[in-house]
Amino acid sequence: MEAHTAPTWMLEFALALGLAKIMEGLLIRIRLPRVLGYVLAGIILASVGFTLSKTMYAFAILGIVAMLFHAGLSSSTREFFRGLRTAGIVAIGGVVGALIAGFATIPLLNVDWLTAFSIGVILSATSVSLTVQTLEELGKVSSVEATAIIGAAVVDDVLGLALLSTTIGISGGIIRIEYVAGISALAFAFWLVVSYGFQTVSRPLLKFAIKTEIEAPLLTLSFVLLMILSYVATYVNLSAILLAYALGLGLASYPFLAKRIFYKIEPIISLFTPLFFVYSGMLVDIHALIHEELAKYVYTILIILSLAVVSKLLGCYIAARILGFDHYTSLIIGVGMMPRAEVMLTAAALIYNLGLITHDIYISILLILPLTTLTVPPLLKYFYSKKTYVH
Repeated sequence: MEAHTAPTWMLEFALALGLAKIMEGLLIRIRLPRVLGYVLAGIILASVGFTLSKTMYAFAILGIVAMLFHAGLSSSTREFFRGLRTAGIVAIGGVVGALIAGFATIPLLNVDWLTAFSIGVILSATSVSLTVQTLEELGKVSSVEATAIIGAAVVDDVLGLALLSTTIGISGGIIRIEYVAGISALAFAFWLVVSYGFQTVSRPLLKFAIKTEIEAPLLTLSFVLLMILSYVATYVNLSAILLAYALGLGLASYPFLAKRIFYKIEPIISLFTPLFFVYSGMLVDIHALIHEELAKYVYTILIILSLAVVSKLLGCYIAARILGFDHYTSLIIGVGMMPRAEVMLTAAALIYNLGLITHDIYISILLILPLTTLTVPPLLKYFYSKKTYVH
């Protein structure tokens, strides 16, 4: 008879989640994003030799898929296409700026085109929760620039996830440009079919789920669909989170259904999503950072941080000016699109896992989060003061 051994993943779960929540509490106290606390927890655990098992990695993936599904539920396909012209042009400006910034690393950091493309994809991800919070404090959340920023963030998410799926699809090596275009088209087509398809069937699904009289029917049915679609996406070399977000958007078209699922899924996100960002932090090799040439890291950090700021600011500013916004309104839109958070970290961790970016680039990308968190609110306040003064 085999000796009984306790599953180590239970202890891993307790340590990872416990430390993540402790760090979350500390970071919130100093007004920094909670996700940064999760990443720091992962860095601490990695520095003492802690590793995640395959079971824990599966939990981490579950967490990030659930988070993107949850994000989709807070919007809808209708909202995505409403005001698409303004929001879409601003979002495209930011994404194009990010991709140009990515390719600028070829001469600046001496990387190949696939690494440069991957950096551009990572930099394209925007998170405007910090911007919206600042706009609320300024009493500007209903302004035309706020509407443009929020709408652009939704479009930005779709474009960013499609680009991430493209990166995963071409990660096997050098791929012809027509194949890259094909993967991009496939990713967007999958998103469109799922989001529109579930917009159509959300009401019948609700009725079916309630009639079954099973426990937690809406949560159960939505999670079954979520896991199937995530598997399908992975099977065809796309990102699982692409279809998770699309499913959320589709179901959100029926607000009553979306609201009930939205609140039921929150405990799952609280438990499992932090594990993905703990994993993201654990990818940082502290020992390599100490023993490598620090000058190399400093140079890379400065380049990546500069490109992260300039890419969104300039790309969205130019797009806003094309749309007819004045100078300071365009600057506000550009600054408002600068913050990066969960989606950027998700893309960075997945791409780093594929070996498409180096360790120094990955660390530089992690630093974008605190940089934009600290700089965006005062910049928004400054440009609003200038706008008011000018008018």
